[in-house]
Amino acid sequence: MAQPQQPPKPIAQTKIKMKDVITLTARLAQVLAEEVDLLSAMKVPKIEALQREKIFLTNALETQRRLIDKHPNLVETIPSQDKEDMKKVVDVFNNILEENHRRLLVAKEINHKIVQAITDVVKKSTLSRVYDVHGLTGPAPYETLSVTLNKRV
Repeated sequence: MAQPQQPPKPIAQTKIKMKDVITLTARLAQVLAEEVDLLSAMKVPKIEALQREKIFLTNALETQRRLIDKHPNLVETIPSQDKEDMKKVVDVFNNILEENHRRLLVAKEINHKIVQAITDVVKKSTLSRVYDVHGLTGPAPYETLSVTLNKRV
């Protein structure tokens, strides 16, 4: 005999675990702060180690956001103290996020300048010479140089 299907869970039983959201947001802010410190010290390769946790935290927060989008009335069930705590954490998170963005732009600019300096040095030291009727002369009329990096900032 077939079992009757369970009715879908009512919206009232669906809850936002605000303490978990606050904890996830605070940890993401910590990870971003670590990234800012590494960017400040130009230890860009060490940032890669933070990416897995950053992606996990971002995905977990995105899941909670989708739940709220699907059931907007759930926001009304959040206790006011949790809302206040969340606002404080979000303010800290936004400040760190802005600093992280600034540091990424600085690191990107520094990386660009380093690549340009390397390109200039390589170009100067590898100019092609051409021969004419008098022997070796100046550089060839056109130069091509390809420089690529396997990591990007």
